[in-house]
Amino acid sequence: MAEEKKKVINFVETKNISMKGYTLIEGFPDLGLAGTIGSRYLIDKLKMERVGYISSPLFLPIIRIHEGVPMHPVRIYVSKKHKLAVVLAEQIIDNRMSHVVAKELVEWVKKKGIKRVISTSGIKVPGGKDVYAFASDNASKKAIKKAKFEMIKDGVTSGVTALLMLYLKDNKVEAFCLLGNAKNNADYHAAAGIVKAFCKLTGICLDVKPLLAEAKKLEDAIVKHLKTLETKKET
Repeated sequence: MAEEKKKVINFVETKNISMKGYTLIEGFPDLGLAGTIGSRYLIDKLKMERVGYISSPLFLPIIRIHEGVPMHPVRIYVSKKHKLAVVLAEQIIDNRMSHVVAKELVEWVKKKGIKRVISTSGIKVPGGKDVYAFASDNASKKAIKKAKFEMIKDGVTSGVTALLMLYLKDNKVEAFCLLGNAKNNADYHAAAGIVKAFCKLTGICLDVKPLLAEAKKLEDAIVKHLKTLETKKET
């Protein structure tokens, strides 16, 4: 049974890059698309290289076309300069399959020797802070306190991000979840909050003003793509 599960998710590395000691950013679609938009911004601004993708029969058979060619819905990018990797997802994962995706992602993290994981998501808190956070364990919480993020002490989370954080805790991997305060279906202000929080945690400085100016184009494309996926689910 364990072998069958491993075959459901395939990590395909088109370039063999050592990621030992790297920080991984996880950007699966969630509330406000804050994590997906923020992750894409990091990829663009840091000029990260695409080095692989994740394939699975769990993914819907809908593929985005970019500049005339199809794109894998879940892609892996790296920046050797910053020792940073990003898993960017433009595919909605069925909640019933979230545990499989999360477990395989954690196994890949361990295999690659990745040092820490920053998961990204959205949260809706009217009138609240720009960013909220929680950690995989008490040791990881120290970094959140040092950065002075608003920590979620009690609450509920769901989906791939939720299970990923739980399995990272079980495997004693340093991990944080940054949640942008999202108001809209595609909230680039929430994404900007996540990017600013990322800068605090990593020391990699990025200006978020261009994100606020440019993200509207990106969000429209992502929203259109995800609406297509939702329509496909209903048919």
